[in-house]
Amino acid sequence: MNKSINRLSRAREEVDAEESGAIRVGARPGPEAEEARRLFALTLFVRVVALWWIGQTLEQWLRIVAPAQGSFSDLTPATMTAIIFFAVLNPVAAVGLWLLAPWGGVVWLLTLVAQIFVASFKPSFFLFGPALKFVDALLFAAYLFLSWRAGSLRDEPSAIENFIARLRELARRNNRQS
Repeated sequence: MNKSINRLSRAREEVDAEESGAIRVGARPGPEAEEARRLFALTLFVRVVALWWIGQTLEQWLRIVAPAQGSFSDLTPATMTAIIFFAVLNPVAAVGLWLLAPWGGVVWLLTLVAQIFVASFKPSFFLFGPALKFVDALLFAAYLFLSWRAGSLRDEPSAIENFIARLRELARRNNRQS
């Protein structure tokens, strides 16, 4: 009996020495936990943007199926083209973002730039008008920041860091040649 009690007390002391005996869920503190938090923040952001893009998709399809005035065919060809463009590509971008697929980010950036372009020339085209340009710019900046932050803890340099290093190397070569 004393042997079992001694074993239990030794095991308890070992556990207390390691982590105070509590069961902990998740990664231990350190670089892996920080990277997981940053990736989670990026994932959450991208999925919220995907939901926003689904909402924009529904708005465009509403303009096709049940336009506010007249019928869809009464609109100008440029307006019809823009509506169809966003009605088709916005859900593709949203699904790609939700799945965290690399092509989703590319399609999202394409639709984002197209939204800024259309909102610049025809502010009344979108529901929020001129404010949409600034919202899109903020979304893009937040995406770049979160992507950079999520990749900054890895040992290998990011694409942005590689690009900056190449620019510096080119500047050094040009200075040496001058």
